[in-house]
Order: sequence, then structure tokens, then C-alpha cells
Amino acid sequence: MRGRDLLRWLASIPTGERDRAIEAHLGIGDGAPAAPPGDHAVGYHASGVAPIVHALMEASVTADDVVVDLGSGLGKVVMLAALLTGARAHGVELQPDLVKRARAAATTLGLDVTFSCEDARVAPLETGTVFFLYLPFTGPILDEVVDRLARLAETKSIAIAALGVDLPARPSLVRRNVDSFWLNLYEGLTPRRATPYPISVLCSVEAERVALERAPR
Repeated sequence: MRGRDLLRWLASIPTGERDRAIEAHLGIGDGAPAAPPGDHAVGYHASGVAPIVHALMEASVTADDVVVDLGSGLGKVVMLAALLTGARAHGVELQPDLVKRARAAATTLGLDVTFSCEDARVAPLETGTVFFLYLPFTGPILDEVVDRLARLAETKSIAIAALGVDLPARPSLVRRNVDSFWLNLYEGLTPRRATPYPISVLCSVEAERVALERAPR
């Protein structure tokens, strides 16, 4: 399943069961240890499907984008971005076992996505247009990564979807108003697109139902 078919299926599932269902579908339902991999690094916690879809909608992600998930874990964001929008998607993850499992799951699904075992402070980010972070690190690591993204925002139009964390303020990153308690969206000084929602499957009733955690009809 891809695109609208995947969204229709998700929207038909009771809200409390959607994450378990999509993780089983993606082949990552077993989860992973949550122990932090190092100082100022946060252990594995899968992003919820609702904020993922909400972030893709708010960032107006299309097949022309390159979505980069910093702290990609088992690849949930990366695989969903590719399946729902057709965007190129890449995950940066510090833990080798998680990278191995994410690659295996994507291969089983026949997805053309990539994962690298790297530190987000040094991983190549230049090709990304939309970045996703679900509190993968804190303190000085977060500061360094945000500095890198801020410098990138000075050279091109990007969006950053930050889940569960307020990014440190930087002049080249502008926080946009989003109707969400957990999700923050930042853009560079150059707006990405003139309208917030392009014509795509993300502009559908099904996408809104999943993103806003509405029950099936």
C-alpha cells in the first residue's frame, strides 16, 4: 500500500491501534531497546504516526523533496515519507543495529530509501529539504545540529519538523504557527512554497483524520 490507499487503511483503524498496525506493516513491530546510546543522546522511541503525517502535511512534502530523519531509529518516518509522498528519504542513526534493521525492513517493502550509521553532527545534510527530529539528542549535540541546519537555511529553503522539542533560536530559522501541542515547524527565511498544502494525497480527508487522531467513521 502507498499514498491514499495507505492513508485510507490507517484512517479505518481505531486511533489507539494505528501505531501498532503501521509498525507491524512496516516490519518494525518488535521495537528496540530504549537505552541512551551516549551522553546527551536519547534512546529509541518511535514517532507516532499522527505527528508524522501532520509534519508531512505542514511541511508540504512532495515527491520533489528530500526528507532526512535525524535519529531515524527503525526507519518509521523515512519509510512513511516515501510511501505517502514519493519523496526521497534518508535516515541518520547512531546505533548500527537499528540501521541494519531499518535497511532490512525497507528492502522487504521494496522501498528505495537509505539509512546511514552516522553522527548527525557530521553526517552530510546538504541535499535535505525537510528535516525531522523526534528529540534524538539534547544539550550540546542539539545545539551543534541546529547550528548546522541554521547554516543550511541561509543557503536554501528548508523546513524542520521537531517533535517533542523546542529548537534553540537561530536568526535564520523561523518558527511557524502549527496547531499541535507536540509538533513544532521551522523554516528558513525563504518560504518553501506559497501555499501550505499542495495538491497531493496529504490534502485529503484521510490524511487529516490520521494527523488529527480522529476516530474512523
